[in-house]
Amino acid sequence: MANLSRAYRPTKFSEIWGQGNVTEILRKEVEQKKLGHAYLFAGPRGIGKTTAARIFAKAVNCESPKDGEPCGQCKACERTLVGSIDIIEMDAASNTGVDNVREAIVEHVRFVPSELKYKVYIIDEAHMLSTSAWNALLKTIEEPPEHAIFIFATTEKHKVPATIVSRCQRFDFHRISQEDIISRLKDLVSKEKFKVDDEVLAAIANKAEGCLRDAENLLGQLLSLGEKHVTADVASLVIPASQLPLAADILTCASKRDVGLVMQKIQDLEQDGVAFAPLFDDLIGAVRSLMLAKAVSKEAEALRKGEAGSKALAGLIDAFDHQELLNISLLLMERRKDAKLGVDSRFAMEMAMCAIAVGATTNQEVKKQDQKDDNEPPPTSPVANKEIVNPPARPSAGSTLQVTSFTLQEVRLLWPKVLDAMESNKSLLFILKLCKLVDVRGSSLVLEFQYPYHMQTILQNGKNKTLLENVIREISGNGQITIDGMLATGQADEKTEIQKDTVGRLLDAFGGQVVA
Repeated sequence: MANLSRAYRPTKFSEIWGQGNVTEILRKEVEQKKLGHAYLFAGPRGIGKTTAARIFAKAVNCESPKDGEPCGQCKACERTLVGSIDIIEMDAASNTGVDNVREAIVEHVRFVPSELKYKVYIIDEAHMLSTSAWNALLKTIEEPPEHAIFIFATTEKHKVPATIVSRCQRFDFHRISQEDIISRLKDLVSKEKFKVDDEVLAAIANKAEGCLRDAENLLGQLLSLGEKHVTADVASLVIPASQLPLAADILTCASKRDVGLVMQKIQDLEQDGVAFAPLFDDLIGAVRSLMLAKAVSKEAEALRKGEAGSKALAGLIDAFDHQELLNISLLLMERRKDAKLGVDSRFAMEMAMCAIAVGATTNQEVKKQDQKDDNEPPPTSPVANKEIVNPPARPSAGSTLQVTSFTLQEVRLLWPKVLDAMESNKSLLFILKLCKLVDVRGSSLVLEFQYPYHMQTILQNGKNKTLLENVIREISGNGQITIDGMLATGQADEKTEIQKDTVGRLLDAFGGQVVA
């Protein structure tokens, strides 16, 4: 079967999918004969940049354009279709040097067109040109002949020199939405007289990740199988079956906070031959979808209307709050890294999912926590049928809280009781389960945190810090204990470590802060 993206390449602006704002401006420029001399088409691959450039080249040379669209019938359109010597396409990826540019453009541009009204130079992957090549082009672009138009197409516009960008009309092409990709695929299926199930088209659109050309090529591979009706089973020969339903299933088990159920599910998956290493990727993708769905109602609706796996995932939108989803995503990435470094992938999965099950927080608990006044004193927690109280600032003589010396081993023996006492605060409990007791410095117990935001949540939130210290003091009988922290990467200062951490870099870039 012929390549679908080539066989059905758009020939008019109106046939380009998903770039309506760009194509409408280009069409009006042709219609009103207000043309620029240099254009920069920037955006991801496979979304129509080169196609738009070719249509624009045809339109500006058309003898009878209609509403800015090429007529497709005049002599100029026919010459453009078969390949005119006045339409010059250059791949900058393989012609990066200054000599290539001088020969193909600088020396060539001064001659008037042989067949058409304009010479149009289309330079693909323009960001690949060397600095000297751009310098050789600069004067030509700044003062081009009246008959010359330049179109630079690039996937990395930040690599195009600012001196060039300032002399171009810039058009930003965007990834194609899944709805537009599916509409395009349905159109192609109809033209090819095939039948493809909707769930297959949705799977293609999802795998294409906004690249229409990839989607068209995938569809072409499916149709080349020769089946007039392409079902999910047929499609699985080309597109690996999504493990999103499995990811949704195991996350559902974890959301029920039942460790036994989670362990049984993982055992069942292993018996079914499921590979855990790639399942981590599906789980991370699922958590990302949940984060988007919780923040954007449109994304939530898309999950509810999607394929079976998406619908199963939609049921988890209210199972975790934003903080938990952030915790879960980081946890899954850490355990995936462990699996890639040689840790048994099943064990890595068990560690990750059991941690999620233990640390899951219901919406009702989150709402109750949010309703608490930030200015009120820390809540009390039950410890061995007693209530934790704020220790007196100056303990009375004979009080057990006068103890000032303690060892790391002593605290480690008491730590399970501390965790039990924190059961009422699931968010803090989740963080504490990932901490390590690493040192005692005077009256300070040093905790090692895996992530900077964990350390911020415990140490920089006065309410959380006081609550934890009160719990430790009550259980240990030592009224002088305080807590301090360090990151797992070492004892570098917190600011430096945060800058190294992904979350920290995001916080620095956007000026945000972590809240409890």
